[in-house]
Amino acid sequence: PDYYVQAGTEDAQRIYYRLQQLPAYIHSATHVFIGTRTCDIFSSMMVNAWTSASNCSRIYNNSFSSARFAEALPLSHSKNLELDEGKGTLWNSMYLYWLLLDKLENSDEPTLRLKHDAPSQMDRLKPALHSRNERMAGTGQEAWNHACDMCCWVQKGDDGSTRLALRSVVVDGITIGRPCCSSHDCKKPLESVKDRFCAKHDVLNQCCEVDCVAQVEPGFRTCADSGHRALETYLCEANKAMFQLQLRLKRNGLAQPGEHDVNSDSDVEVDDEIDSEVCDGKPGRGNKTVKARFGRRRTHNEETCVGSCGVMLGRATFYGSEAPNGVREFLKGLFPTKASVPGVIWHDNNCKIQAMLKNDDDDTDRNHFAACAMPVDVFHFKSKHKETDEFCNQNCNALLWDELKTEDGNWRFNSSAAEQSNVWFGGFQALVREMEATRYDFFLDEMVKLRNRILIRELEKKGKAPYSIPRADLLS
Repeated sequence: PDYYVQAGTEDAQRIYYRLQQLPAYIHSATHVFIGTRTCDIFSSMMVNAWTSASNCSRIYNNSFSSARFAEALPLSHSKNLELDEGKGTLWNSMYLYWLLLDKLENSDEPTLRLKHDAPSQMDRLKPALHSRNERMAGTGQEAWNHACDMCCWVQKGDDGSTRLALRSVVVDGITIGRPCCSSHDCKKPLESVKDRFCAKHDVLNQCCEVDCVAQVEPGFRTCADSGHRALETYLCEANKAMFQLQLRLKRNGLAQPGEHDVNSDSDVEVDDEIDSEVCDGKPGRGNKTVKARFGRRRTHNEETCVGSCGVMLGRATFYGSEAPNGVREFLKGLFPTKASVPGVIWHDNNCKIQAMLKNDDDDTDRNHFAACAMPVDVFHFKSKHKETDEFCNQNCNALLWDELKTEDGNWRFNSSAAEQSNVWFGGFQALVREMEATRYDFFLDEMVKLRNRILIRELEKKGKAPYSIPRADLLS
Protein backbone atom coordinates (compact mmCIF):
# COMPACT_ATOMS: atom_id res chain seq x y z
CA PRO A 1 0.00 0.00 0.00
CA ASP A 2 0.99 3.64 -0.43
CA TYR A 3 0.00 4.56 3.13
CA TYR A 4 0.31 3.34 6.70
CA VAL A 5 -2.31 3.45 9.45
CA GLN A 6 -1.59 5.44 12.58
CA ALA A 7 -3.25 3.14 15.09
CA GLY A 8 -3.68 3.44 18.84
CA THR A 9 -6.17 6.30 18.72
CA GLU A 10 -9.93 6.45 18.33
CA ASP A 11 -9.51 8.53 15.19
CA ALA A 12 -7.10 6.30 13.28
CA GLN A 13 -5.67 7.90 10.15
CA ARG A 14 -4.26 6.73 6.87
CA ILE A 15 -1.02 8.64 6.38
CA TYR A 16 0.31 8.51 2.85
CA TYR A 17 4.05 8.19 2.37
CA ARG A 18 5.91 11.29 1.26
CA LEU A 19 7.61 10.53 -2.04
CA GLN A 20 9.56 12.51 -4.62
CA GLN A 21 7.10 11.32 -7.26
CA LEU A 22 3.80 9.49 -7.39
CA PRO A 23 3.97 5.70 -7.12
CA ALA A 24 3.22 3.63 -10.21
CA TYR A 25 -0.03 2.41 -8.61
CA ILE A 26 -2.32 3.86 -5.96
CA HIS A 27 -4.58 1.92 -3.61
CA SER A 28 -7.89 3.56 -4.48
CA ALA A 29 -10.30 1.15 -2.74
CA THR A 30 -10.40 -2.24 -1.03
CA HIS A 31 -8.72 -4.74 -3.38
CA VAL A 32 -8.49 -2.04 -6.07
CA PHE A 33 -5.24 -0.58 -7.38
CA ILE A 34 -5.03 1.74 -10.37
CA GLY A 35 -2.02 2.97 -12.31
CA THR A 36 -1.17 6.65 -11.97
CA ARG A 37 -0.39 6.73 -15.69
CA THR A 38 -3.96 5.55 -16.34
CA CYS A 39 -5.27 8.32 -14.07
CA ASP A 40 -3.18 10.82 -16.01
CA ILE A 41 -4.79 9.67 -19.26
CA PHE A 42 -8.27 9.98 -17.74
CA SER A 43 -7.45 13.52 -16.55
CA SER A 44 -6.40 14.48 -20.07
CA MET A 45 -9.58 12.97 -21.53
CA MET A 46 -11.72 14.95 -19.09
CA VAL A 47 -10.04 18.32 -19.56
CA ASN A 48 -9.69 18.07 -23.35
CA ALA A 49 -12.84 16.19 -24.36
CA TRP A 50 -15.24 16.50 -21.38
CA THR A 51 -15.22 12.68 -21.05
CA SER A 52 -17.43 11.45 -18.21
CA ALA A 53 -16.26 8.87 -15.68
CA SER A 54 -18.57 6.23 -17.14
CA ASN A 55 -17.19 6.84 -20.64
CA CYS A 56 -13.62 6.72 -19.30
CA SER A 57 -14.49 3.33 -17.79
CA ARG A 58 -15.94 2.08 -21.07
CA ILE A 59 -12.92 3.24 -23.06
CA TYR A 60 -10.58 1.58 -20.57
CA ASN A 61 -12.53 -1.67 -20.53
CA ASN A 62 -12.64 -1.81 -24.33
CA SER A 63 -9.08 -0.66 -24.99
CA PHE A 64 -6.67 -0.94 -22.06
CA SER A 65 -7.70 -3.80 -19.76
CA SER A 66 -5.32 -6.67 -20.43
CA ALA A 67 -6.31 -10.33 -20.39
CA ARG A 68 -2.62 -11.28 -20.46
CA PHE A 69 -2.05 -9.45 -17.18
CA ALA A 70 -5.01 -11.25 -15.61
CA GLU A 71 -3.52 -14.63 -16.53
CA ALA A 72 -0.35 -13.78 -14.59
CA LEU A 73 -2.23 -13.20 -11.33
CA PRO A 74 -2.38 -15.88 -8.59
CA LEU A 75 -5.43 -18.14 -8.66
CA SER A 76 -6.78 -16.53 -5.48
CA HIS A 77 -6.96 -13.11 -7.15
CA SER A 78 -9.92 -11.85 -9.14
CA LYS A 79 -9.36 -12.00 -12.89
CA ASN A 80 -11.81 -9.17 -13.52
CA LEU A 81 -9.66 -6.15 -14.37
CA GLU A 82 -12.46 -4.03 -15.78
CA LEU A 83 -13.56 -0.78 -14.16
CA ASP A 84 -17.07 -0.89 -12.74
CA GLU A 85 -19.05 1.89 -14.42
CA GLY A 86 -21.73 2.22 -11.75
CA LYS A 87 -20.05 2.04 -8.31
CA GLY A 88 -17.99 5.23 -8.39
CA THR A 89 -14.67 3.37 -8.45
CA LEU A 90 -13.18 5.61 -11.11
CA TRP A 91 -14.33 8.87 -9.50
CA ASN A 92 -12.86 7.82 -6.13
CA SER A 93 -9.63 6.84 -7.86
CA MET A 94 -9.40 10.15 -9.68
CA TYR A 95 -10.06 12.26 -6.59
CA LEU A 96 -7.40 10.33 -4.63
CA TYR A 97 -4.96 10.71 -7.53
CA TRP A 98 -5.57 14.46 -7.74
CA LEU A 99 -5.16 14.83 -3.97
CA LEU A 100 -1.83 12.96 -3.99
CA LEU A 101 -0.67 15.04 -6.94
CA ASP A 102 -1.69 18.22 -5.11
CA LYS A 103 0.33 17.22 -2.05
CA LEU A 104 3.34 16.46 -4.23
CA GLU A 105 3.14 19.90 -5.87
CA ASN A 106 2.52 21.92 -2.68
CA SER A 107 5.28 21.74 -0.10
CA ASP A 108 3.20 23.63 2.48
CA GLU A 109 1.00 20.56 3.00
CA PRO A 110 3.17 17.62 1.90
CA THR A 111 1.35 14.77 3.67
CA LEU A 112 -2.11 13.45 2.87
CA ARG A 113 -4.04 12.25 5.92
CA LEU A 114 -7.40 10.49 5.62
CA LYS A 115 -9.70 8.92 8.18
CA HIS A 116 -9.15 5.16 8.24
CA ASP A 117 -12.52 3.98 9.58
CA ALA A 118 -14.73 6.11 7.32
CA PRO A 119 -18.09 4.64 6.20
CA SER A 120 -17.04 4.86 2.54
CA GLN A 121 -14.23 6.08 0.32
CA MET A 122 -16.37 9.07 -0.61
CA ASP A 123 -16.68 10.06 3.07
CA ARG A 124 -12.98 9.38 3.62
CA LEU A 125 -11.91 11.77 0.86
CA LYS A 126 -14.39 14.56 1.62
CA PRO A 127 -12.44 16.46 4.36
CA ALA A 128 -9.29 16.55 2.22
CA LEU A 129 -11.27 17.72 -0.81
CA HIS A 130 -12.90 20.45 1.28
CA SER A 131 -9.51 21.61 2.59
CA ARG A 132 -8.16 21.94 -0.95
CA ASN A 133 -11.32 23.81 -2.02
CA GLU A 134 -10.77 26.39 0.72
CA ARG A 135 -7.19 26.89 -0.42
CA MET A 136 -8.24 27.32 -4.05
CA ALA A 137 -10.90 29.94 -3.29
CA GLY A 138 -9.95 33.50 -4.16
CA THR A 139 -6.25 33.64 -5.01
CA GLY A 140 -5.69 29.86 -4.87
CA GLN A 141 -5.37 28.97 -8.56
CA GLU A 142 -1.70 28.44 -9.45
CA ALA A 143 -2.14 30.68 -12.53
CA TRP A 144 -3.81 33.47 -10.51
CA ASN A 145 -0.69 35.62 -10.92
CA HIS A 146 -0.19 34.77 -14.60
CA ALA A 147 0.85 37.41 -17.12
CA CYS A 148 2.00 37.33 -20.74
CA ASP A 149 2.22 39.55 -23.81
CA MET A 150 -1.45 38.91 -24.62
CA CYS A 151 -2.93 39.93 -21.26
CA CYS A 152 -0.34 42.37 -19.94
CA TRP A 153 1.10 45.45 -21.67
CA VAL A 154 4.25 47.03 -20.30
CA GLN A 155 5.17 50.55 -21.41
CA LYS A 156 8.86 51.37 -21.14
CA GLY A 157 10.39 54.79 -20.62
CA ASP A 158 13.34 56.21 -22.54
CA ASP A 159 15.71 54.93 -19.87
CA GLY A 160 14.27 51.40 -20.11
CA SER A 161 12.37 51.58 -16.86
CA THR A 162 8.74 50.48 -16.61
CA ARG A 163 6.35 53.42 -16.86
CA LEU A 164 3.09 51.47 -16.99
CA ALA A 165 2.10 47.82 -16.56
CA LEU A 166 -1.48 47.17 -17.64
CA ARG A 167 -3.01 43.78 -16.91
CA SER A 168 -6.34 42.91 -18.58
CA VAL A 169 -8.96 40.41 -17.35
CA VAL A 170 -12.51 39.63 -18.47
CA VAL A 171 -15.33 38.57 -16.12
CA ASP A 172 -18.38 36.64 -17.26
CA GLY A 173 -20.91 34.10 -16.00
CA ILE A 174 -22.00 30.74 -17.39
CA THR A 175 -24.99 28.66 -16.33
CA ILE A 176 -23.36 25.52 -15.01
CA GLY A 177 -25.27 24.36 -11.96
CA ARG A 178 -25.55 21.72 -9.27
CA PRO A 179 -28.33 20.98 -6.75
CA CYS A 180 -28.45 23.45 -3.88
CA CYS A 181 -30.76 24.47 -1.04
CA SER A 182 -34.13 25.77 -2.25
CA SER A 183 -33.94 28.68 0.19
CA HIS A 184 -32.90 31.64 -1.98
CA ASP A 185 -29.16 32.36 -1.99
CA CYS A 186 -28.43 29.76 0.71
CA LYS A 187 -24.86 28.48 0.44
CA LYS A 188 -25.17 25.62 2.94
CA PRO A 189 -24.47 22.22 1.31
CA LEU A 190 -27.17 19.58 0.97
CA GLU A 191 -26.80 16.35 2.92
CA SER A 192 -27.81 14.54 -0.27
CA VAL A 193 -28.06 15.84 -3.83
CA LYS A 194 -31.65 14.54 -3.84
CA ASP A 195 -32.67 16.85 -0.98
CA ARG A 196 -34.55 20.09 -1.58
CA PHE A 197 -33.31 21.92 1.51
CA CYS A 198 -30.15 21.95 3.61
CA ALA A 199 -30.21 20.91 7.27
CA LYS A 200 -30.65 24.54 8.40
CA HIS A 201 -33.69 25.11 6.17
CA ASP A 202 -35.21 21.64 6.37
CA VAL A 203 -38.14 23.15 8.26
CA LEU A 204 -39.08 24.79 4.93
CA ASN A 205 -39.48 21.38 3.29
CA GLN A 206 -43.15 22.03 2.77
CA CYS A 207 -45.72 20.80 0.33
CA CYS A 208 -44.79 21.58 -3.29
CA GLU A 209 -48.17 23.28 -3.79
CA VAL A 210 -47.06 26.90 -3.71
CA ASP A 211 -49.70 28.23 -1.31
CA CYS A 212 -49.53 25.28 1.12
CA VAL A 213 -47.30 25.44 4.23
CA ALA A 214 -47.93 21.89 5.49
CA GLN A 215 -44.95 19.56 5.87
CA VAL A 216 -44.41 16.90 3.23
CA GLU A 217 -45.27 13.28 3.93
CA PRO A 218 -42.35 10.79 3.96
CA GLY A 219 -41.69 9.54 0.45
CA PHE A 220 -43.69 12.33 -1.19
CA ARG A 221 -43.22 15.95 -2.23
CA THR A 222 -46.71 16.97 -1.13
CA CYS A 223 -48.65 16.92 2.13
CA ALA A 224 -51.43 14.48 3.07
CA ASP A 225 -54.12 16.62 1.41
CA SER A 226 -55.72 14.46 -1.28
CA GLY A 227 -56.01 17.36 -3.73
CA HIS A 228 -52.32 18.20 -3.39
CA ARG A 229 -51.33 14.54 -3.58
CA ALA A 230 -53.26 14.32 -6.84
CA LEU A 231 -50.93 16.96 -8.32
CA GLU A 232 -47.91 14.78 -7.64
CA THR A 233 -49.64 11.66 -8.92
CA TYR A 234 -50.64 13.48 -12.07
CA LEU A 235 -47.09 14.72 -12.62
CA CYS A 236 -45.70 11.18 -12.31
CA GLU A 237 -48.27 9.82 -14.74
CA ALA A 238 -47.61 12.63 -17.20
CA ASN A 239 -43.87 11.98 -17.13
CA LYS A 240 -44.46 8.30 -17.82
CA ALA A 241 -46.89 9.00 -20.67
CA MET A 242 -44.70 11.30 -22.75
CA PHE A 243 -46.78 10.75 -25.88
CA GLN A 244 -49.72 12.55 -24.23
CA LEU A 245 -47.55 15.62 -23.74
CA GLN A 246 -46.40 15.44 -27.33
CA LEU A 247 -50.02 15.38 -28.48
CA ARG A 248 -50.76 18.50 -26.43
CA LEU A 249 -47.82 20.28 -28.04
CA LYS A 250 -49.11 19.42 -31.49
CA ARG A 251 -52.64 20.55 -30.66
CA ASN A 252 -51.32 23.92 -29.52
CA GLY A 253 -49.05 24.29 -32.53
CA LEU A 254 -45.91 24.38 -30.41
CA ALA A 255 -42.54 23.10 -31.50
CA GLN A 256 -41.30 20.05 -29.65
CA PRO A 257 -38.08 20.62 -27.68
CA GLY A 258 -35.06 18.64 -28.79
CA GLU A 259 -34.50 15.38 -26.97
CA HIS A 260 -31.05 16.52 -25.88
CA ASP A 261 -32.26 19.73 -24.21
CA VAL A 262 -30.35 19.83 -20.91
CA ASN A 263 -33.32 21.50 -19.21
CA SER A 264 -35.84 18.86 -20.26
CA ASP A 265 -35.23 16.72 -17.19
CA SER A 266 -38.04 16.72 -14.64
CA ASP A 267 -35.41 17.52 -12.02
CA VAL A 268 -35.18 21.15 -13.16
CA GLU A 269 -37.14 23.60 -11.06
CA VAL A 270 -40.34 24.59 -12.87
CA ASP A 271 -43.71 26.05 -11.94
CA ASP A 272 -46.39 23.65 -13.19
CA GLU A 273 -49.89 25.10 -13.27
CA ILE A 274 -52.04 21.99 -13.16
CA ASP A 275 -55.80 21.58 -12.93
CA SER A 276 -56.66 20.72 -9.32
CA GLU A 277 -59.43 18.39 -10.54
CA VAL A 278 -57.17 16.33 -12.74
CA CYS A 279 -59.43 13.29 -13.13
CA ASP A 280 -62.49 14.66 -14.93
CA GLY A 281 -60.79 15.77 -18.17
CA LYS A 282 -62.50 19.18 -18.15
CA PRO A 283 -60.80 22.16 -19.79
CA GLY A 284 -58.55 24.22 -17.54
CA ARG A 285 -60.56 27.45 -17.77
CA GLY A 286 -63.53 25.79 -16.03
CA ASN A 287 -61.61 24.65 -12.96
CA LYS A 288 -59.51 26.28 -10.32
CA THR A 289 -55.79 25.91 -11.00
CA VAL A 290 -52.99 25.66 -8.48
CA LYS A 291 -49.28 26.15 -8.94
CA ALA A 292 -46.79 23.56 -7.71
CA ARG A 293 -43.00 23.55 -7.69
CA PHE A 294 -41.66 20.00 -7.76
CA GLY A 295 -38.07 20.41 -8.94
CA ARG A 296 -34.91 21.08 -6.97
CA ARG A 297 -33.20 24.45 -7.09
CA ARG A 298 -29.80 24.68 -8.73
CA THR A 299 -26.99 27.15 -8.36
CA HIS A 300 -27.45 30.14 -10.65
CA ASN A 301 -24.11 30.27 -12.49
CA GLU A 302 -20.35 30.01 -12.33
CA GLU A 303 -18.60 33.37 -12.46
CA THR A 304 -15.21 33.22 -14.15
CA CYS A 305 -12.35 35.69 -14.43
CA VAL A 306 -10.13 35.10 -17.45
CA GLY A 307 -7.03 36.91 -18.63
CA SER A 308 -7.29 38.33 -22.13
CA CYS A 309 -5.00 35.47 -23.19
CA GLY A 310 -7.55 32.84 -22.10
CA VAL A 311 -5.91 31.70 -18.84
CA MET A 312 -8.54 31.48 -16.08
CA LEU A 313 -7.46 33.26 -12.90
CA GLY A 314 -10.37 32.18 -10.72
CA ARG A 315 -14.01 31.13 -10.48
CA ALA A 316 -16.84 31.18 -7.95
CA THR A 317 -20.33 29.73 -7.64
CA PHE A 318 -23.24 32.20 -7.60
CA TYR A 319 -26.39 30.90 -5.92
CA GLY A 320 -29.29 33.34 -6.28
CA SER A 321 -28.36 35.58 -9.21
CA GLU A 322 -25.51 37.28 -11.05
CA ALA A 323 -26.19 40.60 -9.34
CA PRO A 324 -23.68 43.49 -9.52
CA ASN A 325 -23.02 43.23 -5.78
CA GLY A 326 -22.18 39.55 -6.17
CA VAL A 327 -19.72 40.33 -8.96
CA ARG A 328 -18.14 43.06 -6.83
CA GLU A 329 -17.67 40.65 -3.90
CA PHE A 330 -16.24 38.05 -6.26
CA LEU A 331 -13.68 40.55 -7.56
CA LYS A 332 -12.75 41.66 -4.04
CA GLY A 333 -12.13 38.04 -3.04
CA LEU A 334 -10.13 37.33 -6.19
CA PHE A 335 -8.07 40.53 -5.97
CA PRO A 336 -7.93 41.27 -2.21
CA THR A 337 -5.32 44.05 -2.35
CA LYS A 338 -5.12 47.21 -4.44
CA ALA A 339 -1.81 45.97 -5.85
CA SER A 340 -3.47 42.80 -7.14
CA VAL A 341 -6.37 44.57 -8.92
CA PRO A 342 -5.76 44.44 -12.71
CA GLY A 343 -5.51 47.67 -14.64
CA VAL A 344 -8.52 46.68 -16.79
CA ILE A 345 -11.55 44.59 -15.81
CA TRP A 346 -14.00 43.96 -18.67
CA HIS A 347 -17.55 42.92 -17.79
CA ASP A 348 -20.85 43.10 -19.68
CA ASN A 349 -22.55 44.85 -16.73
CA ASN A 350 -19.80 47.19 -15.60
CA CYS A 351 -22.12 50.19 -15.90
CA LYS A 352 -24.23 48.85 -13.01
CA ILE A 353 -21.14 47.94 -10.99
CA GLN A 354 -19.62 51.39 -11.48
CA ALA A 355 -22.91 53.07 -10.54
CA MET A 356 -23.05 50.98 -7.38
CA LEU A 357 -19.47 51.92 -6.46
CA LYS A 358 -20.12 55.63 -7.07
CA ASN A 359 -23.29 55.61 -4.96
CA ASP A 360 -21.82 53.59 -2.08
CA ASP A 361 -21.64 55.65 1.13
CA ASP A 362 -18.55 53.70 2.19
CA ASP A 363 -15.64 54.64 -0.05
CA THR A 364 -13.62 51.50 0.82
CA ASP A 365 -14.67 49.59 -2.29
CA ARG A 366 -14.47 52.70 -4.46
CA ASN A 367 -10.85 53.22 -3.39
CA HIS A 368 -10.12 49.52 -3.91
CA PHE A 369 -10.95 49.79 -7.62
CA ALA A 370 -9.94 53.45 -8.07
CA ALA A 371 -6.95 52.72 -10.32
CA CYS A 372 -8.83 50.19 -12.44
CA ALA A 373 -10.52 50.85 -15.78
CA MET A 374 -13.90 49.08 -15.89
CA PRO A 375 -15.25 49.21 -19.45
CA VAL A 376 -18.03 47.11 -20.91
CA ASP A 377 -16.57 44.58 -23.32
CA VAL A 378 -16.75 45.72 -26.93
CA PHE A 379 -19.32 43.17 -28.14
CA HIS A 380 -21.88 43.83 -25.41
CA PHE A 381 -21.36 47.59 -25.53
CA LYS A 382 -22.34 47.63 -29.21
CA SER A 383 -25.18 45.12 -29.07
CA LYS A 384 -26.64 45.07 -25.54
CA HIS A 385 -26.36 48.61 -24.17
CA LYS A 386 -28.59 51.50 -25.18
CA GLU A 387 -27.04 54.41 -27.02
CA THR A 388 -29.17 56.71 -24.86
CA ASP A 389 -27.62 55.42 -21.60
CA GLU A 390 -25.55 58.47 -20.68
CA PHE A 391 -23.91 56.94 -17.61
CA CYS A 392 -22.74 53.91 -19.58
CA ASN A 393 -21.42 56.06 -22.43
CA GLN A 394 -19.58 58.39 -20.05
CA ASN A 395 -18.04 55.70 -17.83
CA CYS A 396 -17.86 52.35 -19.67
CA ASN A 397 -16.98 53.09 -23.29
CA ALA A 398 -13.61 51.44 -23.95
CA LEU A 399 -12.58 54.39 -26.14
CA LEU A 400 -12.32 56.52 -22.98
CA TRP A 401 -8.95 54.88 -22.24
CA ASP A 402 -6.24 55.51 -24.83
CA GLU A 403 -4.13 52.70 -23.38
CA LEU A 404 -6.67 50.12 -24.58
CA LYS A 405 -5.85 50.85 -28.23
CA THR A 406 -2.63 50.24 -30.11
CA GLU A 407 -0.87 52.85 -32.24
CA ASP A 408 -2.40 51.39 -35.40
CA GLY A 409 -5.94 51.76 -34.00
CA ASN A 410 -6.65 48.15 -32.98
CA TRP A 411 -7.80 46.95 -29.59
CA ARG A 412 -4.85 46.02 -27.40
CA PHE A 413 -6.67 43.25 -25.51
CA ASN A 414 -9.22 40.58 -26.31
CA SER A 415 -12.34 41.63 -24.36
CA SER A 416 -14.27 38.45 -25.28
CA ALA A 417 -11.80 36.01 -23.71
CA ALA A 418 -14.19 34.95 -20.92
CA GLU A 419 -17.02 34.11 -23.30
CA GLN A 420 -14.61 32.11 -25.44
CA SER A 421 -13.22 30.31 -22.38
CA ASN A 422 -16.73 29.59 -21.12
CA VAL A 423 -17.44 27.62 -24.29
CA TRP A 424 -14.90 25.09 -22.97
CA PHE A 425 -16.09 25.46 -19.37
CA GLY A 426 -19.71 24.81 -20.34
CA GLY A 427 -18.76 21.39 -21.67
CA PHE A 428 -18.70 20.10 -18.09
CA GLN A 429 -22.38 20.79 -17.47
CA ALA A 430 -23.48 17.21 -18.07
CA LEU A 431 -20.65 15.85 -15.89
CA VAL A 432 -21.27 17.99 -12.81
CA ARG A 433 -25.05 18.52 -12.75
CA GLU A 434 -25.57 15.82 -10.09
CA MET A 435 -22.32 16.28 -8.16
CA GLU A 436 -22.17 16.89 -4.43
CA ALA A 437 -20.91 20.40 -3.62
CA THR A 438 -17.43 19.48 -2.36
CA ARG A 439 -16.66 17.24 -5.32
CA TYR A 440 -18.16 19.77 -7.73
CA ASP A 441 -15.83 22.57 -6.61
CA PHE A 442 -12.77 20.32 -6.47
CA PHE A 443 -13.38 18.88 -9.93
CA LEU A 444 -13.93 22.25 -11.64
CA ASP A 445 -10.88 23.77 -9.93
CA GLU A 446 -8.78 20.79 -11.06
CA MET A 447 -9.99 21.08 -14.65
CA VAL A 448 -9.24 24.83 -14.67
CA LYS A 449 -5.74 24.18 -13.32
CA LEU A 450 -4.98 21.52 -15.93
CA ARG A 451 -6.30 23.59 -18.83
CA ASN A 452 -4.34 26.64 -17.69
CA ARG A 453 -1.18 24.55 -17.90
CA ILE A 454 -2.07 23.53 -21.44
CA LEU A 455 -2.76 27.15 -22.46
CA ILE A 456 0.48 28.41 -20.90
CA ARG A 457 2.48 25.81 -22.84
CA GLU A 458 0.75 26.98 -26.03
CA LEU A 459 1.56 30.61 -25.19
CA GLU A 460 5.22 29.64 -24.81
CA LYS A 461 5.20 27.99 -28.24
CA LYS A 462 3.66 31.14 -29.75
CA GLY A 463 6.37 33.32 -28.22
CA LYS A 464 3.99 35.24 -25.90
CA ALA A 465 6.47 35.09 -22.99
CA PRO A 466 4.19 33.82 -20.17
CA TYR A 467 5.45 34.38 -16.63
CA SER A 468 4.20 34.60 -13.06
CA ILE A 469 4.11 37.89 -11.18
CA PRO A 470 5.55 37.36 -7.67
CA ARG A 471 2.62 36.74 -5.34
CA ALA A 472 4.28 38.75 -2.60
CA ASP A 473 4.22 41.83 -4.84
CA LEU A 474 0.50 41.43 -5.59
CA LEU A 475 -0.59 40.59 -2.04
CA SER A 476 1.46 43.24 -0.23
